[in-house]
Amino acid sequence: MIYIKKWLEHYGELFPVADNQIDFFNKIGSGFNTPVKFLSVDCGTAEVAQRLHEKNFDVTVTDTYKEFIDFLKVKSTNVEPKIKAFNLFPQDIGRYLGKNFFNIIYCGDYRVVFMRDKIYISKLMIDAKSLLTNNGFLIFDLINFTKFDFSKDIVELPQKSSARATLKSWITKDKENVTYLLNQQVITSNDKIIDEVKDEPICPISMESFQKFSKELGFSSIDFYSDYNFTPLQPDSEKIVCVLRK
Repeated sequence: MIYIKKWLEHYGELFPVADNQIDFFNKIGSGFNTPVKFLSVDCGTAEVAQRLHEKNFDVTVTDTYKEFIDFLKVKSTNVEPKIKAFNLFPQDIGRYLGKNFFNIIYCGDYRVVFMRDKIYISKLMIDAKSLLTNNGFLIFDLINFTKFDFSKDIVELPQKSSARATLKSWITKDKENVTYLLNQQVITSNDKIIDEVKDEPICPISMESFQKFSKELGFSSIDFYSDYNFTPLQPDSEKIVCVLRK
């Protein structure tokens, strides 16, 4: 299991929300009636969702891990109106959430890769498309895996750091089963090591796969950016912000 209780203390620091990220969602949401209906899938500590809730977005969040949902519910006890929060796997959103309802669906912090298989990611995209209103947006925030050499035995990913902790991540390959495995450590400022992700199967999905799925599933457009300032994606960009439109 990834991102369990020991990580909650540091998750928000290692995956911070910048003002330009909130501006990004405000801009793409400006074409819809208010309140803009926003769904965050595998939301983590839901910092993006909470910031948008403060901007009067109508917010729903889901997460695979109950710890994150419980954390949000405690944090937002006195907040009205409530953020709607559900403990759901990404592949289940189509079964339990309303069709043609959301203007924006977002999956951040590269959590989509933990779905482990492109088939499941494609299923998420199918379900998200059914939940979106006309011209709604599906947005993924993930690492630009295309820039890494996966012929190597170990692929080191960029570190993430805060004042209190550093997140180290690396990918190995199970050659027998042709699967990719993620390992991650949080090292605190007092040199305590928290091992929470060990040989976790992931799917390091590429920009090309998103393009293929977008075409097959009938999205009207797909754009790639390297940040939330709408900077066009460059081959050496660390991040991909993938924006699909229904």
